[in-house]
Amino acid sequence: MKKIITVAHVCFAAVIAASCNSSTHVANTGEAYSKLPKPGYVVAADSMEATTPDKLNHFFFTVRVIADSNIASGVYDVDADFGPNFSTSQFTMPKGAETLTPILRKGSAPYTFIVGFKVKDDTTFYDYFEVSSNGHATKMQYIKAYTL
Repeated sequence: MKKIITVAHVCFAAVIAASCNSSTHVANTGEAYSKLPKPGYVVAADSMEATTPDKLNHFFFTVRVIADSNIASGVYDVDADFGPNFSTSQFTMPKGAETLTPILRKGSAPYTFIVGFKVKDDTTFYDYFEVSSNGHATKMQYIKAYTL
C-alpha cells in the first residue's frame, strides 16, 4: 500500500512539474484581485528538478499556493512536495494586503521558493514567506512582516 501511495505522489509531482514548466511561474502581476479566488484554487505554483539527494528517481521539488476557505482574510494553504515527501502549511497575507495576489519566485538557495507580493504602481517584489527543503525535511516560515 505504501508503494502505491509513493508512486501516486511521484506521479502527481511529475504531472504538476510538467504543467508548471520549471522555468516559468504562474502568470500574475501581484495586483489586487477584482474578485477573490474560490477556495481550493491554485493561485501560484512552480517546481524544480531535484538533482540531490537521489538522481535515480527524477524527483521534483514542487510548491503550490492555494486559496483557503478563509480567503477573505488573506489566508492561503501551501503544499510542498519533494519526491514522495509531502508537506503542508498556511500563511496569512499582511494586514492591508489581503486582496493582493501572492507571487511565487525561486529563492537564491537550492530548493527554495519565496512567496511574496507586489503593490500597485510599485515594481518591488516584497519577500514574505519561504518554503525550502533539503530532500529530507521541508521548512516553511515567515521571513518578513509588513503592514500596508
